[in-house]
Amino acid sequence: MIKCTSLSAARGGSSLINQFSFEFTSGVYIIKGANGSGKSTFLLSLLGEVPLAAGRVEINGRDLLALSQVERSAAFSWYEDQEIAFNFTAKDVLEWGGWRAGMPDALSAEELSPREWKKLSRGERARVLLTSVLAKTCPHYLLDEPAAGLDDSMILKLASILNAKARDGALVIISEHDLRLINSLNASELRIHEGLLTE
Repeated sequence: MIKCTSLSAARGGSSLINQFSFEFTSGVYIIKGANGSGKSTFLLSLLGEVPLAAGRVEINGRDLLALSQVERSAAFSWYEDQEIAFNFTAKDVLEWGGWRAGMPDALSAEELSPREWKKLSRGERARVLLTSVLAKTCPHYLLDEPAAGLDDSMILKLASILNAKARDGALVIISEHDLRLINSLNASELRIHEGLLTE
């Protein structure tokens, strides 16, 4: 459970979220909004990676700011499309989240294991990172535009994984605008517009 009380967040000197109060329980939630509206900033504020301008975030009843780095790591699994400076193999990246050979592989990431990270396409990188992130056992999964780079079949498989996580009691919060994924999820939707995050 993540509870926001009068949460306000800013980035780069611009106020993006103003006085948002909401309690996220188990299930899938989609954060929608225009590019630059603050979707990523909102997710990062839940992780404690962007300082709050005001308000409070509670994780299972505890103030986010009171959690140690170890406790935060145990509470969340985070996905974003990212550059990786060193040329790891796909297997290295898969194992960051605890994935091991023989574990579920709905996104067919294991077949990419021997390949160098820098030689993977955007979609292949997404499959590897998502498999790594979703292999982690934790109560909260936060994903920033996870559909980017995926083809239709992989999006359907990703939706199935996320819906299953929610059925098992996890909380999944996604920033997304790709209707292929949005329409495949059993999700509640919230929208950011002009600093307001509303249902």
